Amino acid sequence: MNFRKYMVYLDGGDVAFKCAIPAINEESAREYANGNGEVIAVKDVTDSYIISRTKLLQALKDSNFDYYEANFIIRTLEQVNFFGDTK
Repeated sequence: MNFRKYMVYLDGGDVAFKCAIPAINEESAREYANGNGEVIAVKDVTDSYIISRTKLLQALKDSNFDYYEANFIIRTLEQVNFFGDTK
């Protein structure tokens, strides 16, 4: 399963805002945002937001995640091809 990264723009009535949502397709991103306001637009930003495996691992270590916790997170994200860098 390959996840993409979407920016979903919403009208909340008094204010418009955007949410960053990982999803398998645009329809899934819209469904995830459902109930948070009217969806105005959805933009695929996968190529604009490259998430580095190395930087995430360092951030997890800096936040006192232990080795196994960090590996669970990293490997889960690898399963959905969420990283933009190579190992």
